[in-house]
Amino acid sequence: MPETAVPTRHLSLAEVADIIDELDLTPQQVRQTTASVLHIVHRAWRHRPSSQQDRLFEEFADRVPKCHWPLMFEACALGHLGRRREALVLAQAAQVLEGARSTGARPSGDLHLAAAA
Repeated sequence: MPETAVPTRHLSLAEVADIIDELDLTPQQVRQTTASVLHIVHRAWRHRPSSQQDRLFEEFADRVPKCHWPLMFEACALGHLGRRREALVLAQAAQVLEGARSTGARPSGDLHLAAAA
């Protein structure tokens, strides 16, 4: 694994080390991917509901579920590598699973994960 740092307290190197290794990311790609993740969270913060308008960015970021950070990292990395279809499938699968989790239901239907291969 390349010697690199993931510059956010919400996303540690330990959490994304397997992704970095699996995708063979360079330190520059890790920095670019991390910047993309932070951009996504900043954009969500700027478009937050009026009920959350008084929340500072760090407070908002702290409320992003811990499991979402590595997922965003992997999807952004795939996108930067030109593997946009895989990134889209990963994001869609996460949405289906999150929707099922939040309603307490089991995911119904096919997630079409094989399409990314």
